[in-house]
Amino acid sequence: MQTLLETFRPDERRLVSVQLSPYLEWWVADGRRRERLSRSDVGFDAPESMREAILGLPHRATIRRAAEELVHTDSPGVAVLFDGMEVIALVPAWSGESLYWAAKDGVLLLSTSARSIAKEIGADVNRAFLASFLVDGLPLGVMSRISPWDGVQALAPFEMLRADRDLRDSSVNARPVQVPPRIEPTGEEEGDVDDGVTALRQALVEAAYRRCAGHEGVISCDISGGVDSAANAYLLRALHVDFDATHASSSSQYNLDDMWAKRIVNDVGASAAFYPALGSTGLTFDAGAAFPNGYIPETPVMWCDTEGYAKALADRMAPARRRPIRRGRHHAERFDPPPAARLQLMGLGGDELFAPLPAIAWSLAHQAPLRAPRLAIGYCRNNRIPLRRGIPSIASKVRYGRWVSRSMRELASKGSTPNDDLSWSGGFSFPSYMLNDAKELVRAPFDAGRLEPLNEDRTVNQALESLLGQAAIIRQVNDMLGQGGITWTSIFVDPGVVRAALALPLKMRLHPYINKPSLYRAMRGLMPREIFARATKGEYTKDSYETFFARREFLVDELAHGYVGQLGLIDRSALKAKLSMQAVSSEFLFELKRLVAAERWIRSVR
Repeated sequence: MQTLLETFRPDERRLVSVQLSPYLEWWVADGRRRERLSRSDVGFDAPESMREAILGLPHRATIRRAAEELVHTDSPGVAVLFDGMEVIALVPAWSGESLYWAAKDGVLLLSTSARSIAKEIGADVNRAFLASFLVDGLPLGVMSRISPWDGVQALAPFEMLRADRDLRDSSVNARPVQVPPRIEPTGEEEGDVDDGVTALRQALVEAAYRRCAGHEGVISCDISGGVDSAANAYLLRALHVDFDATHASSSSQYNLDDMWAKRIVNDVGASAAFYPALGSTGLTFDAGAAFPNGYIPETPVMWCDTEGYAKALADRMAPARRRPIRRGRHHAERFDPPPAARLQLMGLGGDELFAPLPAIAWSLAHQAPLRAPRLAIGYCRNNRIPLRRGIPSIASKVRYGRWVSRSMRELASKGSTPNDDLSWSGGFSFPSYMLNDAKELVRAPFDAGRLEPLNEDRTVNQALESLLGQAAIIRQVNDMLGQGGITWTSIFVDPGVVRAALALPLKMRLHPYINKPSLYRAMRGLMPREIFARATKGEYTKDSYETFFARREFLVDELAHGYVGQLGLIDRSALKAKLSMQAVSSEFLFELKRLVAAERWIRSVR
């Protein structure tokens, strides 16, 4: 039985004290209108956006069951559950947000913003977070648990916080609890596969419909020229939704995305707006650029290469300025009425759900042990890897926590880890410009050996980790540019679509001449086969190099004399030497992107 107790808005000037448990007091600061709900024996202190999810929970669900159900949803904000015995705080994993917490004077502080808690407790930027961020490829299991601010704790996705009060000294006892995602694999019999494909098709249609149903404004769809964005367009056409298309052009004559995007636009019959190349509008190597709308991100922004394109889409929502009307000595400016709210669909997440991932050979070998020797030999031959190195990689049964612990030790001792595609994640190493003192800060702030993966299958685990990163990007885009009435979304991070796609047999990701065959089967009859049979994929390396060379002379001053350097994390002389080289490697460009993102972020928060 559901009972609505109260609706309230947190005071923006300070955290709101919410004392609902007889044993624990907590404060929630997420800036959202909140409700206090009661369902059976469990109370909820949650944002209004979670009302539907809470009221849809199973009848008489325990506090643990209710928390596990909520953590699998995508509603933003902090939810606090209490039953008189314990308190559980969580942030839904697919919301793209993280839960941060701290204890002050016996009160539990909770927020999706580490910065708001840091202001309350007077904390400074965490140097260990910045040093860890500069290491490209650091596992999600480590990076997501390091807070950007000292004294503030961070929870990883699919973790919830169980808290109570220590009655001896009135302190707060809080401990994270992992809740692995529920993925129920379908069988490999043809009938089971057909049922799984049908479930995926239904999930895709429902996800697209939920996002568009009742939307009174303009609906637009980014059509990059690839399979995933094209699937968005054909789903909208199948639902008889009026929409227009947007496309960011390429600066390379060898990139066929522009040609395919025009073909798709013509086929679906949508009006289209084409924007300049990403390299000409991106802010990848601009450390001094301010974030628009006064936005201060919780963590460094890593999608700066498309920021100019996203901002151009957001600017379409701004009222157009008209010529002033003269009235004697006074005149007033007029503005066109703002356009209706816009919904922008993106293709983020499609690669993780449908394309072969690095560890797929390991997964296939362990799913069919009798075929493992033949698969191992074929993998080594196709990738030109010696058998003495490839076979142990495929046969490896190292647990996730042990792999993380061993990798962090190797990073500390050797400066890098082996780049083994069949491992839980790719290799990672210290940047070439990092100081030794900064390297000592890069360590797991917890017992890494006890970590559990999001899924026991390495390919599924890789997909989930990357999808959670895509959900975080979508949340950042909306927080930064959504004030003007535009909302970015992707059906490929919808919880139902994720479950349906990852439940299909992994061998369905492989096909000799069809890209993303599982998506092809789900979209059969809705989308032309030719798009899935495309032989080339868009390449944007040229855009990165053009942006770098255009900004190189400014980077020397922005980075060598920037805040990251002042914190003692980088060797300024080594960085200057690297920037002065006529030719730079792609590895250095990746290192530089992270450094620029860190410098831009710390300038915004100091």
